[in-house]
Amino acid sequence: MKHLLAFLIIIGWSPLLLAQTDSVELDKKSTLTLSSLVSSNANYYGQTAEEKLPFAYLDLRWQAPWGWYISGGGYQLITEDDLPSEMHLSTGFEFEFNPSMMLDVSYTRSFYAKESPLLQASNPNSATAALGFTHLFKTELTADFNFGKTEDFFVALENTKQVKLAQWGQGLFYVNPGITVVAGTQRFYTTYIEERGRALGLDHLLPLPALEGMGKDSVERTTVSSNFNLLSYSLNVPFIYYWGKNAVMLSYQLSLLSKKSAQERRQNSFFSLGYFYQF
Repeated sequence: MKHLLAFLIIIGWSPLLLAQTDSVELDKKSTLTLSSLVSSNANYYGQTAEEKLPFAYLDLRWQAPWGWYISGGGYQLITEDDLPSEMHLSTGFEFEFNPSMMLDVSYTRSFYAKESPLLQASNPNSATAALGFTHLFKTELTADFNFGKTEDFFVALENTKQVKLAQWGQGLFYVNPGITVVAGTQRFYTTYIEERGRALGLDHLLPLPALEGMGKDSVERTTVSSNFNLLSYSLNVPFIYYWGKNAVMLSYQLSLLSKKSAQERRQNSFFSLGYFYQF
């Protein structure tokens, strides 16, 4: 599961959302999946920008029967005037070793609006590898190498469990709670602070500012480490309703940041509503 958007992560679920566990298995064929989502705030491995950034997202993904896929889309920050706030192209390959083990490797190139307020805007390239195991739970280990103006490496360990709650005719209602632990470096945060400072005309505070509450009189300095540290714990509770080729998701995410995180806030909450369709 991708964590860049989600980035992030949320978005990478669409092929899984439409693969109902108790459906009759069909011969593999090419698929085209539309994903759309609105969220209360953009998050980057559970971390957020200084200002709240609600957004709308749209993505289209085509996957061949033998595992190769390509996708493209973007999202718009509701509070920003630049259109679009982000666009991206991704390509990757899914290796299915057996019904309970899969490896996904991918590369994503993103394009951000000038002076983007997003944390990840300094690193528009992302190389990702995710190894998933299905047992009593679904366990996924994801490694992300994000690079551009800086270089950061993240590792996420996630456990999820899909539970069927109800069935109404052909419609199925599930909850798929999950817990994710993320560790990584934080060079992106130094770049984010510096670029936001310049955008607000606060160059005199550089090169080591930490502007908690941009534009306010008080300025607090933060030491940002490039060491590999534990960053966040996240609880995600998505409720998903499937009917035919459609799926609707309502999700809540609570992220608790470790003391090693460069951010002052130690808790972030996110609400998301998504619609998915597989052609």
